[in-house]
Amino acid sequence: MNEIVKEVQEATLMVGDACDHLCDKLGLKEHHDDVVTGRIFVTGAQGVLSYRVVQRLLKAGHPSIRIGYYHPDDLGDFADQLSSKEAEVVHFDWKDKTTFSSALDGVQIVFCELPYILNWAQAFPAFLRACEKAGVEYFVKFSFYHARNENEMYQKANFVRLHAACDDLLSRSSIPYTILSASHLMSNPLVMHHAEDAGKDKEKPIVLYGASEGKNINYVSPNDIAEVATRVIMYSKPHMRKEYTLTGLQPISDDDLAYALAKHSKRPVFYEDLPISMLVQKEEDGFTSVDDVDWKVRDFIGLEKLKATGLEEDVNFVSHDIEMICKRKPETIDEYLQATDSMTPLEKWIFE
Repeated sequence: MNEIVKEVQEATLMVGDACDHLCDKLGLKEHHDDVVTGRIFVTGAQGVLSYRVVQRLLKAGHPSIRIGYYHPDDLGDFADQLSSKEAEVVHFDWKDKTTFSSALDGVQIVFCELPYILNWAQAFPAFLRACEKAGVEYFVKFSFYHARNENEMYQKANFVRLHAACDDLLSRSSIPYTILSASHLMSNPLVMHHAEDAGKDKEKPIVLYGASEGKNINYVSPNDIAEVATRVIMYSKPHMRKEYTLTGLQPISDDDLAYALAKHSKRPVFYEDLPISMLVQKEEDGFTSVDDVDWKVRDFIGLEKLKATGLEEDVNFVSHDIEMICKRKPETIDEYLQATDSMTPLEKWIFE
């Protein structure tokens, strides 16, 4: 009996040490007793946000992280790096419901960055049901700015409406949740590739294109969103059943964005504003898969039309949730572009 008591005491001390370490890393010393140490499942290893959330959890020394990816073998050295830090990479495919239960086995918290694939929103209900069945205790989902606000101009964009439908399902589920609704990501021009790529020719201009009509746009850093996500994951109690609006500090024009990309990549980058009809044609011409044309073009055009309304120039558009949770101001576009160590391979192409 004494041996059993001794083992329990040692295990308790180990958990306590883990909590101390996590609190210290995340600046949550005053909330020692509330820091989460259970298994966290992150959907996607290479998503702009998932990648950063995993890095932050690893840096904080979280003891149990599981990353879902549709083909772990494709991760190569990155999978080895994760394994060396005792993070678990498992097979998880949004298109295959049979992969859900094993990926969620023993999971306490889920961070969900939905994939940008055909019919992505249709996969969410089944995944949410699997989470309920697996006994998931907390669900953190990334969404779009004001997705669930009725009568918002943003409801005209199909991409936003689909996120709203998923958010509604989550809010009605049995799982406590936090929804992180963000404005346009600073990484979008690098990841979405709405540009004429000059390839490896660093002298040839890279031309970004859109239809924002000279309006200023609120771009938010994925670093800020990942920092908020990590904090609400690790210290979940005060954030449960809440929705946060995450925006940049102030709006900038797409010309300013192109200028910043040129400055930091040391490559010529320009922005070209096009009429919607020309933008649609350019987008359609850029796809090699017919299946991608309709929905991706529709999403892109919908968001560009929102930018052109000028809504994001209003001072009331800016939220202070990042500042409230992270105790600092949101990153500028220059700060985001300087943090190349935090970027996914998809974002780094312009710097190569």
